[in-house]
Amino acid sequence: MKSFAPRISRLLFALAVVVAVLAVGNPGLDDFASYASRQFEQAPGALGFFAGLLPGLTRSYLLSNTQRSNYGVFSIYRIESGDSRSVAVLGIAWHFFPLGRSLSAPAEDSGASGASAPHGRSSGI
Repeated sequence: MKSFAPRISRLLFALAVVVAVLAVGNPGLDDFASYASRQFEQAPGALGFFAGLLPGLTRSYLLSNTQRSNYGVFSIYRIESGDSRSVAVLGIAWHFFPLGRSLSAPAEDSGASGASAPHGRSSGI
């Protein structure tokens, strides 16, 4: 029974280190606004053009329309665009991962089935 105690304590220590690193690496709302601004600037068409032309306005829009759900070791950011489109992004360990479709994707057709068509690329916002 004593041989399990060092293994368990090492495992708990390693788990505590991982949780601490994730908590420190949990990006804040300011980090998200910087990330999302860059994604908007790289978007094709008018969205990218205007985001690049007015970066301060883009950042202000993001900060005022983003809701952050902080779970300690990661955060979920939701951008409400004012219409039926919204975007969710996971922030963890200093990185961001879009969840679902991107904001720059075309609006979904709300047909009778209610199912959304998959998008080929959802790496940006």
